[in-house]
Amino acid sequence: MNDRPTTRGRHLFDRTKPVLRVLSSLLRYLPRRMRYGLLALFRGTPGMIGLGIRYVCVRSLARSCGDNVYIGPYSFLTYLEHCDIGDHVSIREFASIGCWGGLRIGNNVSLAAGVVILTTEHDYTQADTPIRDASIVDKQTIIEDDVWIGARVCVTAGVTIGQGAVVGAGSVVTQTVPPYAVTAGVPARIIRQREQPGESVTGQRGRSTS
Repeated sequence: MNDRPTTRGRHLFDRTKPVLRVLSSLLRYLPRRMRYGLLALFRGTPGMIGLGIRYVCVRSLARSCGDNVYIGPYSFLTYLEHCDIGDHVSIREFASIGCWGGLRIGNNVSLAAGVVILTTEHDYTQADTPIRDASIVDKQTIIEDDVWIGARVCVTAGVTIGQGAVVGAGSVVTQTVPPYAVTAGVPARIIRQREQPGESVTGQRGRSTS
């Protein structure tokens, strides 16, 4: 017998959306430090209660945050005031996301367990300065709509992952990924292209490869 739930998360969200929006609005009256403390307190809380509390905290802290955003247990999200999150986004457990340099996550994005997203790096060109004391360089990272990033992927600062792209588990993304590319490896390289919306298999075979 299949006990798997048949109701998708977005349907559950729709039922509770008015309450979640009111709670996130009320949270904005609290000092930012207190809201981060609340997020940390419920970071590992399982079930719908933990999920709801993490969502309202992130929504109150982020520069913008859409509907039906799943924040998995033990995920670490910092400097959310520099982050824009779209609708129907899944950030699974143990993700580590630092937003200081600017982060934009589009709609219908899936970030698997253990994903690391960076938006800053040390200026390693300062040869006369110990690397730990070198200047921090802000680089905005962009994840466009309909992107799937596999487990334990590291996305380095300043990278754009194009719409519809897929990044294989364990990859390190150091360069911009074109739309609808499938990438994998260290560093990540393009291994194939996905069909774009409205593109049939027949149509793809008929295209020139030059």
